Amino acid sequence: MIYIQTRQTVFPKSIYIGDRAEIRCQFTSDVKLPEGPLTAQGFVTAPDYSTVEIKDISLVNSGDNSYSLVINCVPWHTGSIVLPDYQIQLPGVGAELTETYGTIHFEQINVLSLVEQKGVNSLQQFASPLLLPGTVYKIYGGIAAFVIFLVVFIRLIVKRHSVAFWFKTLKLRLRYQKNKKHTVRLLKALKPNRESASMLQKYIREYLEVRLEYPFTKTLTSEMNLAFEKATASLADETRQSAFETIISVFVRTDYIRFSSTGSFKPGELEELVDNLVNAINIIEGGANA
Repeated sequence: MIYIQTRQTVFPKSIYIGDRAEIRCQFTSDVKLPEGPLTAQGFVTAPDYSTVEIKDISLVNSGDNSYSLVINCVPWHTGSIVLPDYQIQLPGVGAELTETYGTIHFEQINVLSLVEQKGVNSLQQFASPLLLPGTVYKIYGGIAAFVIFLVVFIRLIVKRHSVAFWFKTLKLRLRYQKNKKHTVRLLKALKPNRESASMLQKYIREYLEVRLEYPFTKTLTSEMNLAFEKATASLADETRQSAFETIISVFVRTDYIRFSSTGSFKPGELEELVDNLVNAINIIEGGANA
């Protein structure tokens, strides 16, 4: 029996039960050998499959007449394991394996036990789970965020009436702002014709009805002053009262244009009336610009 001189390496270096291990035996040969998968029949004697499971065997050409016999296996027993010698065959006529090139002898491999490796000979107490780097900060940050949320939530419950009033006020403010911008845009888009006199009154009545929550769309021009007093509960200051008188005077002029057979806007009059109405709206809103 001719033994082939080999250099054996094992990966990984520390092998535990159930690990997949690779045994690689490297050698050189001037003879071209068949590459590819091999069978366990090449072992001189059958391996002890109760201690090791053979996954696959192959012969690999590493170049420059260098070959490696590679065995992938899984050990199921601790201590030293030695595989039986393995014979490399040469192909004969008809690709049949008829001649033995040489035999490979394996060095023993040591299979470790986690219990023996760590020197554990009794049951250990429960330990806290290990945390990844930075996990502690994330946990503390999450706890801090939850505490802040809880404090804010409790304060909202305690002051829910104040919070509800604030939201209601904000909602009204946004509604009034939208109402004002919409009205001003419609007024500035009017053209100087008789129909614009009716549309001007319509836009202002709708604006006042939203802003003062009073049915101005159903109020006659002659009743506008009394309606304003009721809508404001007679609490409007002189500036707003003057602004409303401006609106009434515009209504009187546009009523004449609407109902008179000869009524019409003078050159530049509509633009002037619209400017007066926009100024009156700004005063009612508290001095905000259009």
